[in-house]
Amino acid sequence: MAPILRAEGLGKAFLHRGRHPTTLRGFVEGGWRGARAGEQFWALRDVSFEVAPGEMLGIVGHNGSGKSTLLRLLGGVMRPDEGRVVAGAPVNGLLDLNTGMHLDLSGRENILISGVLAGLLRSEVRDRFDEIVAFAELAPFIDDPVRTYSAGMRLRLGFATAVHVRPRILLIDEVLAVGDAAFQRKCIERIDRFRAEGCAIVFISHDMGQVEQVCNRAIWLDHGEVRAMGSAVEVVGAYKATLMETSRRLTPEGPQEMTFQGRALIAGENRIGSGELRLDRVRLLGPEGAVTGSVAQGQGVTVQARVDVSRPVPSAFFSITITDAGGALCFDTNSQVDGVALPDLTGGEVIELTLDRLDLSPGSYTISLGLWQSDWSHAYDYHADAYALEVSGAASKGPLAPPRRWVIHPGGA
Repeated sequence: MAPILRAEGLGKAFLHRGRHPTTLRGFVEGGWRGARAGEQFWALRDVSFEVAPGEMLGIVGHNGSGKSTLLRLLGGVMRPDEGRVVAGAPVNGLLDLNTGMHLDLSGRENILISGVLAGLLRSEVRDRFDEIVAFAELAPFIDDPVRTYSAGMRLRLGFATAVHVRPRILLIDEVLAVGDAAFQRKCIERIDRFRAEGCAIVFISHDMGQVEQVCNRAIWLDHGEVRAMGSAVEVVGAYKATLMETSRRLTPEGPQEMTFQGRALIAGENRIGSGELRLDRVRLLGPEGAVTGSVAQGQGVTVQARVDVSRPVPSAFFSITITDAGGALCFDTNSQVDGVALPDLTGGEVIELTLDRLDLSPGSYTISLGLWQSDWSHAYDYHADAYALEVSGAASKGPLAPPRRWVIHPGGA
């Protein structure tokens, strides 16, 4: 199918405003010169790709890699210094959902203004008004001033209005974490509907699991250049491997520790990270709350970890991964994708994740846990395949053993 959006050799340059070192270390490392005012640097260089109708392209990379600059070029907010963007339809964006929102006006009035700014006629906004309000789940508050809304309510209002424009080309920048988990699922379902209707989508996210889940292909940007391009699973896998290698070079200092199951946590091997946050007193708890290393098929398990802090950091993410004896991924989640915002950790907090039931086939599994920097650029503390879990029960093939029942309906005329 012919592409509806094409980037051809895109490049965008900016000028340094000028800066000088403010510390002795900065002077020693770079001299007094620093970056001179007027010195040019490229935020994006030689980026080319195509997106077909119904395709979703993910963009991954660390902060400062050029992801947001790329979206601004695609959306026409900036003009490229090199190359060009060719779009076969108007480009709509789910970027900053609060942009243009008037806090002293009601939700109703903001829907009308935002819809018109997005390209709808006033009559079209009115026709879709009830659907927008229902999607945002804000009917009881729709005539209240938006300044009385919580931040989450304002984001839901902005998202609901934006997705009722019915775009043909859509740019999404880190907005699928709107609201609680149920609302996020509804957002993703709406995005899936756009794709089924032939909308081409470019999606930026730090949530690698979400990119793998919803994107056909992906691009990894590194310092403004394309580091890898291909299937979402392959690109995310390569990006994750680099993050892990970066974290491996930041091995946490301190004496070697043992897990509650007697396994050594060895820095640089099965324990990696920069160490500002550390996972301590990790336990697996069975259905009755007792520390365990085994559960019966269909029972639940709770993963519990205490956090030690050497230096407070904001907005960390907690991850858990379960793999089978052959290393195949069985389960993976994190606090970001589940819509759980961890508080700023100061030390002593206990994080618990309860899986109400594990419908895994009987066998041996390993669990990995991690605390990650807010842009997933590295781990603070990651325990790789450090905890063993045995699942007992009747033998079955494949990784899953869901509850099941058989019914034989009688035949006859």
